[in-house]
Amino acid sequence: MKQQKRTARIGIAVVAVTVLLGVAVAVSLDGASKEEALGGNKLPPGLNGRPAPHFRLTDARGASFSAAELAGTPYAITFLYTHCKDVCPLIGEELRQSLEHLGPDAKRAAVVAVSVDPEGDTPASVRDWLGKHHEPSNFHYLIGTRAQLRPVWSGYFVGPQPERSKESGHSASVWLVDARGRWRAHYSAGAPFAPKHVAHDLKVLIDRGRG
Repeated sequence: MKQQKRTARIGIAVVAVTVLLGVAVAVSLDGASKEEALGGNKLPPGLNGRPAPHFRLTDARGASFSAAELAGTPYAITFLYTHCKDVCPLIGEELRQSLEHLGPDAKRAAVVAVSVDPEGDTPASVRDWLGKHHEPSNFHYLIGTRAQLRPVWSGYFVGPQPERSKESGHSASVWLVDARGRWRAHYSAGAPFAPKHVAHDLKVLIDRGRG
């Protein structure tokens, strides 16, 4: 009888340990499954995860290019103009470095630059700018008429370059959009930002898109 009670106690202890191990494994798996946080400036809850504004503009070759062509690809979107002497070249360099930091995964991401100077940004000036700054093929510099660009500026809260101004006066920012076309993070680009931080966030969005 005593042996039976001892055996029963051992059985209960084994079950208890098994349950505890199961709980520990479940907690560990739950922790591992949590999404890695993005850097940059966190978006307000009402903005984070919302569809990013659609666009259909023209690239440096004169071909139509839309947000739909980036479906399944996380991307950074910013706003530049080719005659800018200060902040725009810096942003272009930082985003090029961001792609370089991704290594082989760079082909799974993209950069979009939207013109804030429709009169000055011609296909020729854009091609020259891209070549001068050694931008890769997945760096898309888009142009259009003022009427075509205005809804994109508005959608991304951008003030364009003032007409006939020789000083840079447009909004300087970088937005990150995930593989499903949703807003995910924002970087203020009025001052230098770390390319490795943008690369980290793009990598996180690439990995989420694989899931």
